[in-house]
Amino acid sequence: PADPLSPQEHGLDFQRLLDASAYKETYRQDMIRWGEEKRRADPGFFCRTAVEGAAQPVWVVSDTRRLSDVEWFRDVYGDAVQTVRVVATEETRKRRNWVFVTG
Repeated sequence: PADPLSPQEHGLDFQRLLDASAYKETYRQDMIRWGEEKRRADPGFFCRTAVEGAAQPVWVVSDTRRLSDVEWFRDVYGDAVQTVRVVATEETRKRRNWVFVTG
């Protein structure tokens, strides 16, 4: 589609977008473009959505790939935020069937 894509706006199966299927791959580039547009307009959009209504005393937020996400949590929650970075070698990642794809 010409417009950036959100699952809710285009009737996509959200659960299928979470798995490792061809379904997700069909929409991946459109979803990336949509997400980047949302972040450009509002860097905290996804972080606020993730914590909306959450009341747990401790949260584990995994897979924050952007420094702007970590900065948002630090700005909002201050010293309560603790970060951990888990790193795997490229060799280990390849053994787990990871394949780098440009773009």
